[in-house]
Amino acid sequence: MMTLKCTQFCLAMLLILGNAAWNPTSAFSADLSARQVLENASEEGKYTYLLFYRNNDQRTRMMESETSRHVKNHADRSQFKKVHVYDRGESDVVDQFDAKRIPVPAVIAVAPNGAITCIHNRSISQQQLERSLLTAKYAEVVLALQNDKIAVVSLLPTDDSKPTKAARQFLKSDDFSDRSVHIQVSAEDESERDFYARVKVDPETEQSQVILFAPPGRHLGTFDNEVTLETLSEKVHASGSCNCEKCKHNHK
Repeated sequence: MMTLKCTQFCLAMLLILGNAAWNPTSAFSADLSARQVLENASEEGKYTYLLFYRNNDQRTRMMESETSRHVKNHADRSQFKKVHVYDRGESDVVDQFDAKRIPVPAVIAVAPNGAITCIHNRSISQQQLERSLLTAKYAEVVLALQNDKIAVVSLLPTDDSKPTKAARQFLKSDDFSDRSVHIQVSAEDESERDFYARVKVDPETEQSQVILFAPPGRHLGTFDNEVTLETLSEKVHASGSCNCEKCKHNHK
């Protein structure tokens, strides 16, 4: 199921993410469904925080309070929606996130591009919520991995820099062209500085680098401009990430 894959992803990537006076639903009309909130947030470039619950018990209220406080602090970037898992009017969103099968209460963060950037059950902290806010390029990496693609991340010193030769060859190769997504990140883009910090790469580097991530969220390596196609290919095949015959052979 989609949510189980996303849970695996969140755990992997996070290793390498009460304010009762404020009503989070006051930011939008009471008749907006979770689907409408998601669609509106996507159009506005905002995150959606969905709180799925069965009973309005203490755990639910605590998670609502923490998430509400986070959304209030990031009102320009986020929205909130509380969803009962047995609300027939919300069944499409409940089914999309498989919310009847996961432990609840649960908070799921959805980036504007549809990537799930966190899933936390039964408790949540401000630090976890803060880490769910990703840069635009990082969210592209997350979405690629959740779509079972290899994320080939080219870190470029300038907007005009070219990806490494090996990265370009990798993306055109018969083994990986249809299994990979290319994300280019420029060090000149100030909005992506947090991306560099999270992947632990100096944005002042003078040469292009490439990072490989494989589903569900495995970091296969960060490589400099001298890396070869053979090295990148060996890393992927050794991990079994592309699920091709060469990978199967390595895992016999």
